[in-house]
Amino acid sequence: MNNTSIHQSFILTFGYGNRSNYDTLLNYIKEFKIDFLIDVREKPRAWSRKWYGDQIEKFCHEQGIEYLSETTLGNVSGTSHWVSPDPEKADQVLQDIAQKAKSKTILLLCAEMDYHRCHRVEVAEELKKLTHQPIKHLK
Repeated sequence: MNNTSIHQSFILTFGYGNRSNYDTLLNYIKEFKIDFLIDVREKPRAWSRKWYGDQIEKFCHEQGIEYLSETTLGNVSGTSHWVSPDPEKADQVLQDIAQKAKSKTILLLCAEMDYHRCHRVEVAEELKKLTHQPIKHLK
């Protein structure tokens, strides 16, 4: 049997940084067959209107994937260390996402391009504990 036809699910992370368009994101959506884009910003706004949550949601809809803005997975620490604005609700949101991730590929979206400097690494690690899926940080 050909194992290349098996769909591998990942927890993917991506930071848009100063990108002015969706080209890189679109390539990743196609390459990894992303099912859910989960915005983990506390405030889904950006320097460019293109990266506002409502615009990303419209883009995702056009690609046939689901967009979820999960502001409780945002970060209020002011550093790369994740501190949720509502830790109790964040735990429930992580459980809900973990259920989706069992059979689907998810991408955690944030603003910081360098994942080493972003809280999404800690969010992804928490999801990995629940799903046991591998994490890939996309650039």
